[in-house]
Amino acid sequence: MFLGDLELHLLIASHWKADGGLMFGVVPKVMWEKHKPPDGNNLIDCACVCVIARINGRVIVCETGIGTKLSEKRAQQVVLREPEGLLHALHRLGIRPDEVDAVVTTHLHWDHAGGLTRRGEGGSFELTFPKARHFIQNSEWDFALHPDVRSDSAYIPDDFTPLLDGHKLVEFIDGSAEVLPGVEVRHVGGHTPGSQVVMLRSGEFACVVTGDVVGMTPHLRVPWTMSADLDALQLLEEKARLLDEAQKHRWLLVLSHEADQPAGYIETDGRWRPEPRLS
Repeated sequence: MFLGDLELHLLIASHWKADGGLMFGVVPKVMWEKHKPPDGNNLIDCACVCVIARINGRVIVCETGIGTKLSEKRAQQVVLREPEGLLHALHRLGIRPDEVDAVVTTHLHWDHAGGLTRRGEGGSFELTFPKARHFIQNSEWDFALHPDVRSDSAYIPDDFTPLLDGHKLVEFIDGSAEVLPGVEVRHVGGHTPGSQVVMLRSGEFACVVTGDVVGMTPHLRVPWTMSADLDALQLLEEKARLLDEAQKHRWLLVLSHEADQPAGYIETDGRWRPEPRLS
């Protein structure tokens, strides 16, 4: 679909399952299970939602999902399906990985940054997008390299450290910025120290990739947050601000883990209206 001069393609990089308690934190199960029914192991259906955008002659990839490097055991634990979704979608659009100009991930957790790298011939790690500029918050990079004990398992260095190993493809950011014409990042923190949302703009139109600030449609309720959020109060403040602006300016939101109708608008009455052209 087009928003002004902005060409957008939504894709599912993979399907997987996450623990409902992880995704909804202090929200009682009796409430969240009405929206996301769990299986017998308390796992709920999730997706890794990515956006491919063409803007001002450039190809931009927003979010990369889990990727293909998980061990067989770990892939079974999270019930990973279709891990090649991102590359398959690029192929369908006629885009080679080396034609991608920029990659923006909302943060470096394994389920958002796993697709930055892949195993090449001989088993060594290689960059998925070898010519792209990668825009990452300085604070996120530093924390990912030295996480606290609570966050240690959420970061896999092989997902992102090859970006600097002789390639120097990372452009570090401190705070909110326009990183390319029509491509902005807003530093929000909360979920992780360097979490950011990605804003793609064309004139009065905007598409916002929310990351884990609003991971799924139930998280459109401001108090509903994940147990993995490191600073829940900051996240609540930034989420309320984002949702208010999105409603006021009719921004198109893309929710990074929503498996069913992940793109849409917030109506004036607060209801979610999916965008069928990006379903």
